[in-house]
Amino acid sequence: MLNIRQIASSSFALLSYVLTDAETGQSMVIDPPADMGARMDLDSLDIKRVVNTHIHPDHTMGNHLFADRTPVLAHPGDSGFFQRLASSSLAAIFTARIPPKISFTLSEGAELSLGRSSIRVMHTPGHSPGSICLFWPGNLITGDTIFVQGIGRTDIPGGSMADIRKSIVRILTLPEDTRIWPGHYYGDRYTATLGEIAPSLRCIVDSMQ
Repeated sequence: MLNIRQIASSSFALLSYVLTDAETGQSMVIDPPADMGARMDLDSLDIKRVVNTHIHPDHTMGNHLFADRTPVLAHPGDSGFFQRLASSSLAAIFTARIPPKISFTLSEGAELSLGRSSIRVMHTPGHSPGSICLFWPGNLITGDTIFVQGIGRTDIPGGSMADIRKSIVRILTLPEDTRIWPGHYYGDRYTATLGEIAPSLRCIVDSMQ
């Protein structure tokens, strides 16, 4: 079984995550905040990898905390030169640290093992070309693809309304009791089931036609 710790940051209203296998204690960090080292004892965690759901700088600012310690992974859709330059430059400005190299090796359908559990990569472009969600039974970490209130922006470089519409339609095929763990909180709810937010997502999809 995977235990999930949600970390809310006032900066950018960011939601980050630490997944830990209850049996082995192995952990995975998703979209670490810049101040994560001050908020929890990282040395006490057996961290196997860091995953960026996409490489916009608000989701990569804590990557520097894991330099030379564990791989930092993302989808190759976000590996373009200008995307990498913008992310690393802004992250360095905000944190005064040079971020570690990101390994753009996560592909659609890849299985990330954590103890005896397995987490599946879903490529869900739209907010960025390499945006991903992470699925395991009953749970979906959605990055900036969908939130409890709304969806990710597409009016930014690399964004695509057509792509995010397809990604949302795909997410809507998951079981309605799937718990959504978004990359930001906009409002007073930090999580919801897919069934709870499906009507609003369907309205958004219909408005894009």
